[in-house]
Amino acid sequence: MYHWYDFENRRRGSLQFPIEFHHVAGSHPRYVMPWHWHPEIEIIRPVQGALTIFSGSRRFRLEEGDVLYIPQNTVHGGEPEAGCVYECIVCDFLGMLQQNAGFSAYAEIFSGGKKIQNLYGRDDPEIRTLMERLFRVMRNRADGWQLQTIGCLFQFAGTVLEKSLFCEEPEDRTVENARNISKFQNVFKLIRSRYRDPLTLEDMAAEANMSPNYFCQVFKEITHYSPVEYLMHYRIEYSKHLLCVKHATVSEAAFLSGFNSPAYYIKVFKDLTGSTPNRYKKSFAVHS
Repeated sequence: MYHWYDFENRRRGSLQFPIEFHHVAGSHPRYVMPWHWHPEIEIIRPVQGALTIFSGSRRFRLEEGDVLYIPQNTVHGGEPEAGCVYECIVCDFLGMLQQNAGFSAYAEIFSGGKKIQNLYGRDDPEIRTLMERLFRVMRNRADGWQLQTIGCLFQFAGTVLEKSLFCEEPEDRTVENARNISKFQNVFKLIRSRYRDPLTLEDMAAEANMSPNYFCQVFKEITHYSPVEYLMHYRIEYSKHLLCVKHATVSEAAFLSGFNSPAYYIKVFKDLTGSTPNRYKKSFAVHS
């Protein structure tokens, strides 16, 4: 996708066409989606198998054909189940509306004015069919695909308004978690910038301005990982990028992703992925 999880502060696509498409299968070096956020909306759709997405303080389990809409600036992450293949579209739709005087009046709903329904399942055939077409158009890129892509996105926005596909505000506990998630943005930035360093629980808790015990409790409630587990997963996912995209050796991948011992790196890699780094690298090359 991007230089490692640099999800924030970068433009998707181009100024004229601020939309990106990603097809992610098991051999992809960034198969597990880390917790992150960006100023664009994101639409996620499994094309095979199932995928669990944590968005804000909510958990969604998506099956083949389901569609999940994630608003801008929402912290989210995902865990695919074995055999899952999924696709994502990241789009600065708010910017597209604001740049067109005829549509700028609708920009408020995509900037948080109303809470758009997140999950579209079997009870939403019209949206599912529209999203299937959107992803097919971006995947195949036949003549006129840019026009069709924009058309599908605008049709989605129009359908949301026509059918009032909005949801109620979250309950108190969810609101509390949402406030904590905003604090965790700094923690994710800290991990992204210092994952090679020996970060401690105390370092991460201080970044969120919480006590270590409370920080650990809330972090696990929201992300389903302890802070240390998340940091370890992050390092392993980054090392996959080094192995498969940067063609690093196992020792290079170990040290560049924050492990001080190749032997320990190999052990953790196998514990988390079921494969050794070398076997994973060879498998990726074959599938690629």
